[in-house]
Amino acid sequence: MPSSTLIIPTFNRQQITLDTLGYLNYQTVQDFEVIVVDQTKSDFTDLDNYSFENGITKYKYININIVGLPNARNVGADHATSEILIYIDDDCIPDNKLIESYLNIFNEQDSKIWCIGGRVIEAGSNIFKQSDKIIGGWITWYGKTLKNFDSDKDGMCQWAPGGNFAIKAERFKEVGGFDENYLGNAILEDGDFGFNIMSHGGSVFYSSKPIMEHLRAPTGGTRKESASKGMFYRAHNTVYFLRKHKMRLRIFPALGYLIAVAIKDLIQRKHGIFAIFWTNKGFVKGLFTKTK
Repeated sequence: MPSSTLIIPTFNRQQITLDTLGYLNYQTVQDFEVIVVDQTKSDFTDLDNYSFENGITKYKYININIVGLPNARNVGADHATSEILIYIDDDCIPDNKLIESYLNIFNEQDSKIWCIGGRVIEAGSNIFKQSDKIIGGWITWYGKTLKNFDSDKDGMCQWAPGGNFAIKAERFKEVGGFDENYLGNAILEDGDFGFNIMSHGGSVFYSSKPIMEHLRAPTGGTRKESASKGMFYRAHNTVYFLRKHKMRLRIFPALGYLIAVAIKDLIQRKHGIFAIFWTNKGFVKGLFTKTK
């Protein structure tokens, strides 16, 4: 089997990340590398000095000053030494066969499949299963993400879940990694990554076999900003994505969709009155952010 590195970006979730590392002790494949990329400013010695019980699994802890998922994922890839890169969230329970499943799929599938997205289960939520009519991740013509990462069926898709996917290290470098212009909670950064893979001649495949249970930790991660300001990042990233992938005629319909979402969430009291202000501000910034 090819060698593998499992990368876990984290932010303000040190104890939760330790729990996730503990679950990795039970993988059916033991000879792999784990890299934790911690964006938390303060040091946390228990993470820094962690070691696996089996004495085989290699471990690296990297502390960085820049907060952002795209950058953290790229830093992890830069320090990886394996043929296959596997990414999981810091607040999850990975299935014991997660790594084995990814390695088997890469051995069995066509070489045109560069990236594999795995199954994400979250109890009491349909956030990863928005529709039974699709498999994997897709993006509408106006930049809205659609996903079903909790399907029993396997198939081709446009993008993989950032919290449970694998890619060959050489292909990761070929597409240039993740675009660090995606701001805040990095909405659409994984969709952009999938589109970059396809533009380079590769494809994205969803498989139900590499399973991860997402715990949705109540603190840390990308939730450091207000919900209203989250609309700023969503608007910016949507406009930036459409510009980057030559869909400029869809930008203003996207603004209509984003404002409608802000108004709906305001009525449902998910966001404050400033959500519409932040939406428009993010839209304008997205028009002028230089694309990569």
